[in-house]
Amino acid sequence: MFSKVSQASKAALVKLIEHLNAKDFMLLDVQYMTPHLKMFGAIEIDFEEYSSLLDIAYTRACEF
Repeated sequence: MFSKVSQASKAALVKLIEHLNAKDFMLLDVQYMTPHLKMFGAIEIDFEEYSSLLDIAYTRACEF
């Protein structure tokens, strides 16, 4: 990510996470772990756990 304003990408990520939490989303697939994402609580999970959580997420009634 890049921006003309320092820390803008971090602020955007915080707002996205807040919005997803408020809308009852349970997953945000970041696909690649970085120190930046880890700082915001991202964790690595194996495929089986991801697949199981994804099945549950698809049954939830939420809208972006």
